[in-house]
Amino acid sequence: MRIVHLFDKYFFILMVIEGIILTFIDSKKFKRNRLIKTAFKSKIIGVILIVFSVVLYAFSIYSF
Repeated sequence: MRIVHLFDKYFFILMVIEGIILTFIDSKKFKRNRLIKTAFKSKIIGVILIVFSVVLYAFSIYSF
């Protein structure tokens, strides 16, 4: 349970920024380079990363 408390607000902000970059910026670069499958995977991984970090941050706030 102590591991969950390592997810503080700075880690949360870092993970959300990384997910946004992966979802929006990197996927456009991949599309420009005609890597359509990689662009799709980049979007999926970015969204999963954002959702996962939100869940972990919420769990760390509301757990004792």
